[in-house]
Amino acid sequence: MLRVHSSQEILKKAQKILARYKNIHIKNNNEFLYKELSAFVPQAGIVGHDIEIGISTTKDEDAFKALARLRDALKHIKGVIDISDNAKVGPSELKLQINNYGKKLGFNESNLLQILRGLYLDAEYGKMFNQKGLIRIHLEDSQRNLNINLKALRVRTPNGKQSVALGEITNFIYKRSMLKLYKEDGQRVWSITARTQKKIILPSEVMQKVSPLIKELRSEGVKVIIKGEEKENRQVKKEMSEAGILAIFLIFISLVLMFNSLILPLLTISVIPLSMLGALLGNWVMGLNLSLPGVMGIVGLAGVVVNDALIMLDFIKDSKDYNQLSKRASMRLRPIFLTSLTTVLGLLTLMFFASGQALIIQPMAVSLGYGVAWATVLNLIYIPLLYAVVYRVKEKK
Repeated sequence: MLRVHSSQEILKKAQKILARYKNIHIKNNNEFLYKELSAFVPQAGIVGHDIEIGISTTKDEDAFKALARLRDALKHIKGVIDISDNAKVGPSELKLQINNYGKKLGFNESNLLQILRGLYLDAEYGKMFNQKGLIRIHLEDSQRNLNINLKALRVRTPNGKQSVALGEITNFIYKRSMLKLYKEDGQRVWSITARTQKKIILPSEVMQKVSPLIKELRSEGVKVIIKGEEKENRQVKKEMSEAGILAIFLIFISLVLMFNSLILPLLTISVIPLSMLGALLGNWVMGLNLSLPGVMGIVGLAGVVVNDALIMLDFIKDSKDYNQLSKRASMRLRPIFLTSLTTVLGLLTLMFFASGQALIIQPMAVSLGYGVAWATVLNLIYIPLLYAVVYRVKEKK
C-alpha cells in the first residue's frame, strides 16, 4: 500500500507527454489546437504554495524589477521548481483624455462615453414589452467594428450645434496595462510563487536563503509580504505556543486543586518538557521533519504524560523513608508500563505502516508514540527520584 512514485515524479512524466501536443496546428485555419496545456499537483491543506512572496510598490516598473530579482534568486536554489508570478502584461489600451478645447465645448467622460458607446460597446439601452413578450433594445453605430480613423471621427457637441473631430477634443494615450489586477487591503500586490522538492530543500530553508534579498528590497522602499508556507508556519508557531501554555496552565490549576499543594503539581508538569525530547527524537529516527501534525501531537502529549506522573506521585507522596518510596514506586511499574504499552501499540500502525492519506497524520502518531514511550521511563525513574530529592526522603536507619 506504499506509493512507488511521488506526485511530483508523476507530474514530470505528465509534463513530458503534454509537451508533444503544445505545437500541434489545426490544418484548416493553421491555428494552435491548444492555446494552453499544463499539468499541476494541487497543494494539500490550507497552504496554496510552498513559497509565495508578495510585492507592493507605487510604480509597477519597480514591482516588475523586484519580481525579476526574486525569480533569479529562486532559480539558483537547488530543489525550487515551478517558479511563476501573476504580473502578466495585457494588450495595449487606448485612453482618451479630454483636452481643454473639449472641455470648453462641454465634453466630459460621461457624454463622450455615450457617444462612443454604440460604436464599440455592445450595451443594452433599455427594455420594453409588446404582444410577443420582452424586447431588448440595442443601439449600434453603422460604422461599428469597421477599421476607421478614430482621430477623424466626427462627434456632435453636447449642445448639438456643431460637430468636431475626436482628435481635436481628446488626447490619445496608448498604454499597456496589466492583464489582471490583484489587490490586498486596498493595495495592488504582485506575487511570485514556487514549489520545493521536500527531499532536497524545505520552504523554510528557501526563505532563509532569499532573506538577504528581501531585506535589500525593503531598504529600497519595496513592500515585501511573506505568504505561503512560511506565513502559515509563523501563525502555527504562535497558535501552538499559546495552546501549549494554556494547556499547561489548566493542568497545573487542576493538580493544585487535587493535591492542595504547589510543589507536587510542579513536579508533575516537569515531565511535559522532558517528554518532548522523546517526540523530537522519534521524528529524527523516522526521518520526518517537524510539521504541523507533529506539533499538534506534542501539544496532545502534554495531557497524556501527566496521567502516569499523577498516578506515581499520588501513590508515593506519603512515603516516609527511601525503602517505602522504592516499594511504592515499584508497585506502580506494571500499571504505568501497561498503560503506556497499550497506547504505543494502538499508534503502532500509524507510526510504521501509514499509507495514502494516513501519511498526513503520521507525524502526530510519531510524536505521541515516542513521547509516551520516553515519558514512561521518566515517570518510573525520574519522578520518584525527583520526589526523593525535593522532599529529602532518606533511607531508614
